[in-house]
Amino acid sequence: MRRLLALTCAIVLVDTIFYAALVPLVPYFRDEFGLSKSAVGILSGAFGAGVLVGAVPGGYMASRLGIKVTALAGLVLMSVATLAFGLAESAWVLVLVRFAGGFGSALSWVAAFTWLVRRAPEDRRGELIGVMLSAAVFGALLGPVLGSVAAAVGVFPAFTAVAVAGLLIAVWAAFEPAPDLVEQQSLLGALRTVWQPRLMTGLWFIALSPLIFSALAVLVPLELNRLGWGAAAVGAVFLTSAAFEAVVHPLLGRWADRTSYRPPILAGLLISIGILAVLPFAGSPWLLAGLVVLAAGAFNATLVPGTALFSRGTEKAGMDQAIAFAITNFAWATGYAVGAPLGGALADLGGDALSYLVLAVVCLLTLLLLRRAA
Repeated sequence: MRRLLALTCAIVLVDTIFYAALVPLVPYFRDEFGLSKSAVGILSGAFGAGVLVGAVPGGYMASRLGIKVTALAGLVLMSVATLAFGLAESAWVLVLVRFAGGFGSALSWVAAFTWLVRRAPEDRRGELIGVMLSAAVFGALLGPVLGSVAAAVGVFPAFTAVAVAGLLIAVWAAFEPAPDLVEQQSLLGALRTVWQPRLMTGLWFIALSPLIFSALAVLVPLELNRLGWGAAAVGAVFLTSAAFEAVVHPLLGRWADRTSYRPPILAGLLISIGILAVLPFAGSPWLLAGLVVLAAGAFNATLVPGTALFSRGTEKAGMDQAIAFAITNFAWATGYAVGAPLGGALADLGGDALSYLVLAVVCLLTLLLLRRAA
């Protein structure tokens, strides 16, 4: 079990390095290509859009062709996209490459999650999912470091290193025994199963986390740059926030295992609303940095309990876990693909405060949903 956990953690880690490396480079690309906040949001959200489009094919491949084939295809595509990102010379090429990387990530994530869940003991599932997500967060730790290094030494050499790492993990996965194919289930039948209030609630909790944090990842780097902080400082802020998130994820998983999904989500939503209320008035870069670190835990507090809730519910309903995690990917990607462009567009319309206000309202509405679900 430990060897498999290490492999699945490595798969999601290398994906999130590429995903998170953009954050410190946001001011660089804005100046290089003259991007507005809306355009930066599109660039950032392109990764989520790729995951969104790749979610269903990822589930189909994992259930029809096998987990290993899907993992290898995703890792290779992500590695090629990472290499192409280092060579891109226009904003639209960057968007397309980020989209391709997200598509590859959809394949490898659904394979990694299905691989782990099929072997994980029921009484440790939330904890193991939390560990795996913490590995993804560790990738988010390294991502800002990579972005900061790229700003200093060049985009191509920095991103080439990530591409090589992805290919080496693909070689590792090729020699790891994978579970046999299970009885195939139609996608239409799976969608009918998902259309249950409890499962739809779990999907919303999964989508909410990237929805609000992706908007933050667009607006905060630009604001920190305006306040005089460069790429290295921005990268350090998001590195620290990812480290905090990595500690929080397993704790949330254990909390949800021992109580239910509601207490950790309630705490996260209340803290998130407080953070969103203060963000527009953070005139100091140090205060803004501290709020980002707190947000890494609070904004993502719905993700682990929501994933565990959805996983248990779909397993009890007899759904193929490959399809279940493809739907999970779809939910996460929807939140990310919407949150980043929406945050940038609202900021262009009425300032950063409007974006944060809308997100706070979304959290308030989720509190009402949580109360109704209880």
